[in-house]
Amino acid sequence: MLKCKEISQMSSDYLDKNLNWKEAFSLRIHIAMCKHCHRFVQHLRLTIECAKGMKEELTSTDSVDHVINNMTKK
Repeated sequence: MLKCKEISQMSSDYLDKNLNWKEAFSLRIHIAMCKHCHRFVQHLRLTIECAKGMKEELTSTDSVDHVINNMTKK
């Protein structure tokens, strides 16, 4: 059985469907039994979906500076 550290390393490939069937099956079994890894994969999936849904790209330095300033205010 895979360890939690292996799950965190394989999660992105799993969500991108870049694992062979044995690896994907092992990962699914682990996240079905481990609530922490299940939550980690859910959060990663949500992060990817949110990033895909962003309408504006951060290309200018002003935009990046704006985001950094907003992050440090919290």
